Amino acid sequence: MTTKIARNPSWGVLYPDVEPLPDPPYQKEMQQFKPIYLFASVLSARFAGRGDVLISGAGYLCRSRSDLNPLFVPDGIFTKGVADPNRIIARNGYVIDEVGKPPDLVLEVASRSTGRRDYTVKREGYALFGVAEYWRFDTSGGKYHDAALAGDRLVGGKYEPIEIHKDAEGLLWGYSAVLELHICWDDGELRFRDPATMEFLLSNAEAHAELDDIQTELGDAHAELDLERERRLAAEAEATRLREQLRRLR
Repeated sequence: MTTKIARNPSWGVLYPDVEPLPDPPYQKEMQQFKPIYLFASVLSARFAGRGDVLISGAGYLCRSRSDLNPLFVPDGIFTKGVADPNRIIARNGYVIDEVGKPPDLVLEVASRSTGRRDYTVKREGYALFGVAEYWRFDTSGGKYHDAALAGDRLVGGKYEPIEIHKDAEGLLWGYSAVLELHICWDDGELRFRDPATMEFLLSNAEAHAELDDIQTELGDAHAELDLERERRLAAEAEATRLREQLRRLR
């Protein structure tokens, strides 16, 4: 039998002693893609300076390799204080006994086929796993979950609901102590907000758009400087001409 050698596709790191877990036997639905992508991309940018943070998903969450359950395949996993996040990715799943701790936060995005499980049996299961915060996000506004946005915090081995606020504009948000951020439902879109500045963290598309705006403004500023330089040179030339004309009249 040939042993699979795990390779982290992002970094090309080989782990000869790691045998990847099998891929879970299910497919995501299209409405889940964007929130899952935003979870990964926005938080990866936020915590890019830390080498002990794992942001992942789509693999098994289990206590040990022997208890794989297709029910527990989180859409998003976030945890801090891990020695080698790339090794967990190479394992193709989160094995709590190997990592040494459960995830700090799990996210599930609602789907038509599995939405009810997220706020019932999965909620109970993630509490038993010891996941500190469990968040649920429903793009439909609560058609597939019991709420558009919901979060739980583990207290004494049981989940207690995190307070969800609603702004006048309809924005829903709750505070994640794990992320030290507001997790928001904004007209069906998953967003993260800094409580200190009350500004949203930018997605990749928003960051590129802001960069384009800055570059456009910078280009306009350079163009204005060039125009002002031309005006100054023209004024200096005119002043030189007038001084020469006055000298001749004398």
